Amino acid sequence: MRSPRTPNQALRALLAETGWSGAQLARAVNALGAVQGTVLRYDRSSVAHWLAGSRPHHPVPSLVAEVLSRRLGRPVQVHDTGLIRPGQWDSGAGGPPVEGSAVERLDDVLRDIDRRGVALMGAYSLAALAVPHGPPAAGRAPLSAFDASMPPGMEQVASARQLLALFSRGDAAFGAGAVREPLRRYLSATLLPWLRSDMRPAVRRELFTVAAQLTYLCAFTHFDMNHHAAAQRLYLTSVELAREAGDMIGHALALRGLSVQAHALGHFTEALDLAEHAVRTGARHAPPHQRAFLHGQLAVAQAGRGDPHPIRQLTLAERCLERSSSRSSPVGAFHPGSLALQHAAVARSHGDHRAAARALDASLRHRPADERRSRGLSLAELAETQLAIGHMEQACRTWHEFLDVHPVIHSARADDRLRILTARLRPYATNPAAAALLRRAGALPGGPSAAAVKRDGPGTRAS
Repeated sequence: MRSPRTPNQALRALLAETGWSGAQLARAVNALGAVQGTVLRYDRSSVAHWLAGSRPHHPVPSLVAEVLSRRLGRPVQVHDTGLIRPGQWDSGAGGPPVEGSAVERLDDVLRDIDRRGVALMGAYSLAALAVPHGPPAAGRAPLSAFDASMPPGMEQVASARQLLALFSRGDAAFGAGAVREPLRRYLSATLLPWLRSDMRPAVRRELFTVAAQLTYLCAFTHFDMNHHAAAQRLYLTSVELAREAGDMIGHALALRGLSVQAHALGHFTEALDLAEHAVRTGARHAPPHQRAFLHGQLAVAQAGRGDPHPIRQLTLAERCLERSSSRSSPVGAFHPGSLALQHAAVARSHGDHRAAARALDASLRHRPADERRSRGLSLAELAETQLAIGHMEQACRTWHEFLDVHPVIHSARADDRLRILTARLRPYATNPAAAALLRRAGALPGGPSAAAVKRDGPGTRAS
């Protein structure tokens, strides 16, 4: 005979605290699963089974913890829900409580992506955003079976930097889909064995610094493909790698990446906290163009949180750019086109569509030709803004420019923009310009149908 299940009193208490019914919890879990790319069909009877002691499969426990955290306004860890066995952990909730090094964290997240796939990585977690302050505890990366007679040296560091530049250029030109998987494989097969090896302290600092940058870029590629749970864990790992290298700039850039992601997902308070933390951590150490990179995001986060005066941060960013002799770097590149895009984001947060349109137009004029994804996203944003102002014909011309760029971009955020285009224009389908644009969009490979637009709706906003 099967032993009777133990009722889940922990989940019952949390559910009572939220004031939700079982059906409401099920709907919240289904909705968050859909955002994360996991189709779920739970209902009140499912929650009744959980309360009776059954345990759903991964990634559901982490999704339950996250919806409860958001409802209650405080972190709820997966083990608090009673949906996993004591001592078990669920990788979808920001990873296990690892006591070891950042190398172990990187290995863990890469293995999870490889084993589970990005769609089953669990939930983006607000609780996981409690990132550490200050320098890391002293320690060494664990040794592996890497050939000790040939430890990594500055030649390996140089090769990693060259590949970082190559992956970064490919991502900017063609979207994350072109580089995400090759970059992940490089991290797993080549960089991880180097990081586990014994090496000279100077080499270790440099190798961990470039590893943090490669991990940051890998996080961004997952963000661009709307794989937010994986992106978050990789950003958090980049923070840890930079801290172990003593690299305050890399630490700050990863915090900024987390802020951009939180803002795109509508978590404006967390986005502001992270942006402030990034400026405090790295602004005084970074070269001028990366200081501008940090201050610009802080302005966007302030505006998203309702601050009426983010202009001070934009002014600081402008002054940093004026003093910069170089504005290019594989991670943290920032130029006048980037700054104009942040002016547009601030104006949009304040409801000033005309100012946003002017800033987006300026951003496009200053955008380097090889940054095709950013150009495409900005064109789509400008067209949406022009339509909001009431300039239908102008918006259609801009959207045609977006459709010129879209076929060479492999980016989920760009695909979101294509769906938004169709959704926004469908009410104007009798307008000749809108009808022509809708026909062109529908003829693209994978172009959205009317049913897909109704199902998917708009995605996360570009950053």
